[in-house]
Amino acid sequence: MIARMRLGATAAAALATITATVSVLPLFAGPAWVPPTLVAIALMALTGALARGVGLPPPLQPIAQLLVLLTWLTWLFVQPAAALGFLPGPMAISELQDLTRTALAEAETVLSPVPTDPTLVFLAVGGLGLVALVVDVIGVTLRLPALAGAPLLLVYALPAAVITGGVTWWLLPIAVSGWLLLMAVDSRDDARTWGPLIPRQAAMTTSSGPRAHPRAARASAWSGLLALQAAVVAILAAVLLPNLIPGLSEPVFVSSSGSRPGIGDAGSISIDPFVTLRRDLVDNPEREVLRYTTDSPAPDYLRLVALDEFDGETWRASEPAVRTPLSDGLEPPDAPGVAKLPDFTAAIAISDLDNAQLPVPYAATAVSGVGEPLDDRWTWDPQTRTVAGSGVSAAQQNYTVTAYQLDPTRAELRNASKRAPDQLLPWLALPDGITPDMARIADEVTAGAQTPYAKARALVDYFTRDGGYSYSTQVITPDGADPLQSFLDERIGYCQQFAGTMALMARSVGIPSRVVIGFTSGVEDDNGEYVVQARNAHAWPELWMSGIGWVRFEPTPRIGAGVTQPDYGRSRNATPEATPEPTAPTPNPADRVDAAPANTSGSPLAWWPVAAIGGVLLLLIAIPHTAIRLRRRRRTSLADPRARIEATWQEWGDEARDLGWRWSPADTPRQASNRLAAQLPLGEPERAALRRLVWWVEQLRYAVPDQVLAPGPSELRADLAVLRKAAWTAADRSAQWRSVVLPASLVGRGEVIASEPESAREPAETRS
Repeated sequence: MIARMRLGATAAAALATITATVSVLPLFAGPAWVPPTLVAIALMALTGALARGVGLPPPLQPIAQLLVLLTWLTWLFVQPAAALGFLPGPMAISELQDLTRTALAEAETVLSPVPTDPTLVFLAVGGLGLVALVVDVIGVTLRLPALAGAPLLLVYALPAAVITGGVTWWLLPIAVSGWLLLMAVDSRDDARTWGPLIPRQAAMTTSSGPRAHPRAARASAWSGLLALQAAVVAILAAVLLPNLIPGLSEPVFVSSSGSRPGIGDAGSISIDPFVTLRRDLVDNPEREVLRYTTDSPAPDYLRLVALDEFDGETWRASEPAVRTPLSDGLEPPDAPGVAKLPDFTAAIAISDLDNAQLPVPYAATAVSGVGEPLDDRWTWDPQTRTVAGSGVSAAQQNYTVTAYQLDPTRAELRNASKRAPDQLLPWLALPDGITPDMARIADEVTAGAQTPYAKARALVDYFTRDGGYSYSTQVITPDGADPLQSFLDERIGYCQQFAGTMALMARSVGIPSRVVIGFTSGVEDDNGEYVVQARNAHAWPELWMSGIGWVRFEPTPRIGAGVTQPDYGRSRNATPEATPEPTAPTPNPADRVDAAPANTSGSPLAWWPVAAIGGVLLLLIAIPHTAIRLRRRRRTSLADPRARIEATWQEWGDEARDLGWRWSPADTPRQASNRLAAQLPLGEPERAALRRLVWWVEQLRYAVPDQVLAPGPSELRADLAVLRKAAWTAADRSAQWRSVVLPASLVGRGEVIASEPESAREPAETRS
């Protein structure tokens, strides 16, 4: 029964789940979920071991484990509904189902680090308990430990995908170590089914003749070298390569499906149609989103969606009161206070944007397809002049946009002093419970401003120059903290926070406002086309000015990737903007909208990861090479002459096999030498060395023991060196590399250490 329980493998499977669970720690704000999760993992291991021990059929084992897990969840979370106080009866199962739906809904809205409330703790305990169940069934019951790595990978991938910058680098080796241990334990169990392990020491028989030479041991200190090297290389690659490949750590509120952002062209890009003051930014793929040509002398931002509702944490778009078919077009903007309102056209070709919105400039009035009409499901929101659809995608769409360039002068904006009409009251709404510091700061900043425009410019100056704010994407709101208050206190953030906070401050001082997300204008290439990449994704506020309409302002204190401050938004005493962007669409990591601070070392790659990888690879190569050198010296230096000759012959066979030459331990020395001579192009020095080595071995095995003339260590090493050089030179390049990195004599076969034969210690009269 104990053997059937497979206690070693069971413990390894449980440990593998625990080590993978360690990567979930950064996802939660506290450790309250850890103890019940560890108990769930232990229960899955214990139940699985008992089920195997009593001979429960494999299909029934996971059912037994699932019942135990449900009992544990019932006891923890829905005990009042349990049968007999702890069993998962119908009422308990119903409540567990309701709790699961609630937990999944909450998990979609909360952001890391998530609070350890009972709902999310239930999700962690139940989910990781199921992972422990699957790992135990696959890795122990079905004995497929390699496949058991799949659910463990999912555990690690969850926090790695949702936490800014991924999880801490040292969590990956911890997560992998348990899985490697599970495979090692399973492999050892397999080896034990073959029979008892033979020790490394290979004894010499007392007889002479072909059967007198030693046999290779089945177990070896080097038998795990292949697994060790593969594991170390894989872990190092996973930990260090993200530091070496551009694009793996650049964040923006862009997601990509189908492939890893920044590598290759597969997959599609999408922009989240909301702005949260808490939300962590994710991947910033260096991929082209769209191209466009325009007759506008100064292309402006491209708008995807305008957000007008704020719930205390997130800006969202309200449902339009009416939608207009895209084919109908819109009237020109009502801007009597603007003297010049030139129109322009833009031909836009989208390559890689999987949104249900079409990017268009402000203020667009007509959109038409190029080559073929656009889908009828595309519609206008007349209030925001954005284009959206249901069941459609912007990917691969080609269309032409007619729009009016709204670029008011400072004087025109100063004249926009009338109060907002009543129909714009929704754009002045603020949620209950919003931090009073926001309104207080807004009042202080705009205290000397007499017009909406002056207030707007004062807010821009506050964020970009006077308020001590700095730009960074590596910002995470502490759990339980008010995101708006945290931003105002820390004064560091990214474009979403700047845009959303300025819009709130504008509302608090009586200016209707909204937040828009879309793209900056991109970079013009040599052909006159503007190239927009995912790095150009951006968020900005629009403020309403009487007689003009909605006007863009730029509070994000960063210049680059197309982020530009309109002339009317810049103070008179402001320093000139940074030098114009390059005229080629080559991505510049230091010039991104939502990128981390640039590497100031002068090199695009940090030197230490390269040095670390190089050092480890050299070490992995040096280990087997050094082991073989030490083995060769030990074998050729044995004190007993007979053992020294046998060990040298074995060394020659091992090294020939390492280079891919055929060698059979069943051959006599002369048969082996003839086989090698037929494979290798040996010259006279090599043939002479081989003849001497064969002669010494034959004398040892077949001559009268007292008449054996044994060579010294230096003679053996000299002949061995000649033969090794010939075998190396004749081998192909791949065989040479294998002999250095993964020599067959050290991996999987075992090592024979020749010892003093018993025949050398026996009296002469007992030997035949």
